[in-house]
Amino acid sequence: MLLRWRNWIIFVMQSVAIGGAMVLAWLLRFDFTLPHRRLLFSSAALLMVIRLTAMYAYKLNHGYWRYTGIGDLNDLVKAVFVGSAVFIALLRGGGVASFPLSICVLEGVLAFLFLAGLRVGARLYFQWRGAKHLGTRTPVIIVGAGSAAVLLLQGLKETTYVAVGLVDDDLGKRRTKLCGVPVFGPIDELPLLAHRVLASEILIAIPSATAVQMLRITNLCARAGLPFRTMPSLADLIAGNMRPSEFRQVNLDELLQREPVQLETNNVRARLGGRVVMVTGAAGSIGSELCKQIIRFQPRKLICVDQAETPLFNLQQHILGGASGEIVFSVADITDTERMRRLLLEHHVRVIFHAAAYKHVPLTEENPYEGFKNNVFGLLDLVETAEACGCGDFLLISSDKAVKPSSLMGCTKRIGEMIVGSREPSRMRCVSVRFGNVLGSQGSVIPVFQEQIRTRRSITVTHPEMTRYFMTIPEAVSLVLQAFTVGEHGNILVLDMGEPLRIRDLAKTLIRMSGLTENEVSVVYSGIRPGEKLSEELFYDSEVQRATMVPKIMCAEAALPGWHELRRRLDELAGVVHSRSGDLIRSKVKQMIPEYSWVQPLLGVFPESQALTGEFNGHEKHRLEPQADSRHRESTDSSLASESRLQSDFG
Repeated sequence: MLLRWRNWIIFVMQSVAIGGAMVLAWLLRFDFTLPHRRLLFSSAALLMVIRLTAMYAYKLNHGYWRYTGIGDLNDLVKAVFVGSAVFIALLRGGGVASFPLSICVLEGVLAFLFLAGLRVGARLYFQWRGAKHLGTRTPVIIVGAGSAAVLLLQGLKETTYVAVGLVDDDLGKRRTKLCGVPVFGPIDELPLLAHRVLASEILIAIPSATAVQMLRITNLCARAGLPFRTMPSLADLIAGNMRPSEFRQVNLDELLQREPVQLETNNVRARLGGRVVMVTGAAGSIGSELCKQIIRFQPRKLICVDQAETPLFNLQQHILGGASGEIVFSVADITDTERMRRLLLEHHVRVIFHAAAYKHVPLTEENPYEGFKNNVFGLLDLVETAEACGCGDFLLISSDKAVKPSSLMGCTKRIGEMIVGSREPSRMRCVSVRFGNVLGSQGSVIPVFQEQIRTRRSITVTHPEMTRYFMTIPEAVSLVLQAFTVGEHGNILVLDMGEPLRIRDLAKTLIRMSGLTENEVSVVYSGIRPGEKLSEELFYDSEVQRATMVPKIMCAEAALPGWHELRRRLDELAGVVHSRSGDLIRSKVKQMIPEYSWVQPLLGVFPESQALTGEFNGHEKHRLEPQADSRHRESTDSSLASESRLQSDFG
């Protein structure tokens, strides 16, 4: 019933506008007199029918005038033009040649103005009424004055925000207005301008900004001392995930303080297409992304292996929708040699991406037996089983913690590199990939920081000078795939990840990018945890860095022990690991990896002010120096004497 009444109201309003345009045109033509009234009313009735029909054809008879835009006005011009043309043709065809053409022209112009005025007036009314109900609106300043800013300004009209100014580096846009909002000086003047216009928040409307550009903008926002957010990307808008008036938190890529490395993977298809591929640790951050990427290269079959059932189930739900090849999801433990052998033989696996490993440093320090059982001896058994089952390619995912390790987890990764790199050349090619921390991966520091920020808790950083190399999940996966194509047997490939980042700076940047200030979320220091060190390295001093055919990927070459010698040491290590004694394990590992040095933890939580005034001074150096020799000198002889009597579970 309401819809019917609305349609009648719209019909009457448009009819009155058309009739009024005809009468006013007649008055203008005859000096505000009304001669030939019979002709006037008959022609007005005919014209009204023609115009309403033309408007119906162009779908202009609806009442959604509050959303009137350029497209509606464009259709209105067409409808008025067509209506006038039909009207003139009927007049000439009906023998009314004396009807003044000037009236037709005047009436067309006036009809457009009246009909457009109805729509624009309705839109302004609804905007005024909406603003009236919103109450006090939040003044914001917008960074960027391009097409994204136009979308943003239009979207803000229905929100509690009101734009009071824009900043842009384009000199041609200064002292102009965009949708009625003034454009001020360059972005560098943002802190000054934001306070001058009394802005309460900053909105960034540059979805195409690079990570370096975004870092510069966010630093300026931090200097302004105002919360800020950034507009969704064009991809999000096209996909319908967000509206222009909605805002996302800054992308994790922007934390890198460098441009993400873009590696070509076109040549991967030739190495994976039509082959049976297995990914171990498939439910993890790297493993799951690997599975999703590998499917694009059309393998004959993909075997996803993980011992964690629920994450594997989640992967199954995400990956099956767009998959074209056969996919098998296997709940299996890589240390179960017989189970892995059956999988390899049953599916005729020819390529293995080995991402199954324990990666958390403190947990591995507390559980060395499980760490070595999985990361070292599980790998050893899998490599030997894969070669026996006819596998052609084996790729191990390593870590920068394998370089001069200070943790048992890093030691397991280094020994893994030695296992893969020391194997004698055979029909199975073995390659290792070494990279740093992965932003946003499961259990990484970024999700922890984000949760602490979300709950407005203090962000906990272990040490103010701790640095790490970082990369994104897409970077890590593209590196793995590239390494698979360019690596030769025994190679250790390393991605150029730029300069290492201080964790403290990363935390502060994340606070700013979340639209908060350091007064709302503080940074405290807990001290270095067991097995951690202040900084990581990508290469040993003894390794020669050789360029590969891929510019951003280097090859680390070093003399490794022969396979038979390494196998003998691994047998000895297995006996020591079976003892479950952390001291004995560290002593044996020190013999295998002379660069290994255990870092003593410093417990306690310190606010940033104390950390920066010297509370950590005097503690750093002795924690970073080798501890194993002096700490375990007395226990080393007894451990070597007893290890031969211990039985191994890793056979």
